[in-house]
Amino acid sequence: MRLADTLRFARDAATGYPVRTALSVLAMAIGVAAVVLLTALGDGARRYVVGQFSSLGTNLVIVLPGRSGTGGFNPANAITSTPRDLTIDDAASLRRLPHVHRVAPLAVGTSEMAFGGKLREVMVAGSTAEFIPIRHFELAQGKALPDEDWNHGSSVAIIGAKLREELFGATPALGQLIRIGDRRLRVIGVLKPSGQG
Repeated sequence: MRLADTLRFARDAATGYPVRTALSVLAMAIGVAAVVLLTALGDGARRYVVGQFSSLGTNLVIVLPGRSGTGGFNPANAITSTPRDLTIDDAASLRRLPHVHRVAPLAVGTSEMAFGGKLREVMVAGSTAEFIPIRHFELAQGKALPDEDWNHGSSVAIIGAKLREELFGATPALGQLIRIGDRRLRVIGVLKPSGQG
């Protein structure tokens, strides 16, 4: 059978049964579209997961007391009670290890933040100057936390962009005193907007 005969046979088969031909073409188009769509979804999911891990840092170890699991980091887990809390001395011991580049002890909780008659329930993270570079946060305004002795906490705060907008509006936030719980803190920095504000 020659090529011309094959092409003529295919033409006659396609034109002889137009509904069957249309349905076959439609089925192939749907199949190709499904493969392209699933490939794109898989690639998008992979990029999302890689992006989430990259935002935490690729060489990051989070130590929580009293846990033996190896699951991912959830800030809510840091709030729950533990058999024995980690101390500043524990963090200092980790810092002395030869392959540890940065250590940032972290206390996480929720509290009310107030400024100018406005009140917001916020998640509060108390840490050291190394917390910002470890988490790859960037400052939009102001300066980073002071690099001080871990046992002497400064009464300063860095707030998120969304919180700055909600509490301060058009008023400059830097240098303002805010109240978190029963403590007054001076705002020294504002973070750039990120995924969750």
